[in-house]
Amino acid sequence: MGERGNSARRSVQGMQTPGVWARLRALTRGEQDAETLYAYRRAGAQVHDLLDAAERRRFDLTLSGTSPFALRRHVGLELACTWNAFALQTLGDRMLEADEVADPGTVGFVPPVTFGQVHAYYAEVQRWLGYASQAAHDPEFDLPAGTLPARLPEWSPVEPCPRPHLDAMIAALEAMRLHAEAAMHRLEQATPEADAPKLARLRGQFAEVLSQAGYVSRMYVPGASLALHEQIEDHAKRAIEGLYRVGQLLSYPALLTEGGRAASGDRRSAFSRTPLPGEPGFDPWAMTDPGSVDTLRRDRNAARVIAEMWALDPDPAASVALWDEIRRAVQTGGAAIARHPNGQPVGFYFCTPYCAVYEARRPLVIGDTPVPRGKRFTLECAAEGVRIGYSFKREVVLGTFHAAAIDYCDPDQPPPHDD
Repeated sequence: MGERGNSARRSVQGMQTPGVWARLRALTRGEQDAETLYAYRRAGAQVHDLLDAAERRRFDLTLSGTSPFALRRHVGLELACTWNAFALQTLGDRMLEADEVADPGTVGFVPPVTFGQVHAYYAEVQRWLGYASQAAHDPEFDLPAGTLPARLPEWSPVEPCPRPHLDAMIAALEAMRLHAEAAMHRLEQATPEADAPKLARLRGQFAEVLSQAGYVSRMYVPGASLALHEQIEDHAKRAIEGLYRVGQLLSYPALLTEGGRAASGDRRSAFSRTPLPGEPGFDPWAMTDPGSVDTLRRDRNAARVIAEMWALDPDPAASVALWDEIRRAVQTGGAAIARHPNGQPVGFYFCTPYCAVYEARRPLVIGDTPVPRGKRFTLECAAEGVRIGYSFKREVVLGTFHAAAIDYCDPDQPPPHDD
């Protein structure tokens, strides 16, 4: 029997529940409930400890004589991804704090522009933490070409930005600058003479960003006029963007050249891609729960829809890529077959490809989907309704999974509504 995913709304802990008057004031101003943002803030608070731990690992490597410009790729990726998570968490935290200070009467609610901006930051934190965790545990982990150095999420389209936003930007800029200065100091101390030209190039980029940050700090005065506010905002955005980028270079200096790509001979080929349809070794049941595949093979309807799934998939390589990310997570100990308290496997997901339900042993990112540690997940690739105009469904499914009847995902019938 398959397993169906579901989700449940959780209450916010550690945040005072807004009173009736606060809710009324927020409603009249069109503000949004910040419950989700506070949950993100609590979940991301771990980033500071993770950043410290990553920096200690780099320090240990430099003590052993490893140049910062010769870090193993997975170590550099861990440091750069952790920096990104730290910067985004800091920006989100400062914006929430600034709104609370500016409008204490509606704590727990924020203007829509603030909600959108903070949510954009927090939503990215888990993705970068997942990447950092994978890099820390898997020496063969890599990111797609061009992922780093990464750009910040887009700024809010509202001009000028609300005054609390500017206050938050200045506070976040200062926190990021202090950390980056410390990282630059450690990097200078650890760089051997042979890498002096590379260090000089990095030092030049850092000096430019530091100059931008200092310029903004000298311009900023609380309660500035609207005209000055707009000018400071423009300079602050450029300084934060620059510091976000240079922080990634300080974390992993090899990004300065060729994106830090490793030479082809430096990477092992032990992990092979799952064969695609038409390739030697292709198995239409490759993504199916290994504990149930023998039974499902004997089910004529299941065999039919598995064949239809592959035939109607507009991009089988994309489906295989997600599956291979799950395989790699299992292979490196980042995920395992989910089990009931009695030790029995939870089973397979009720829809094609009848993939097993897994549980994350550390934070993961499968495709673009962050999977928190301890969360159960699976893969759905379904052609249900494709022949009558519905899109092929390809996604990583998260949830608490419960028993459900197997679904034969008919391409000629519309998909049922999720429960």
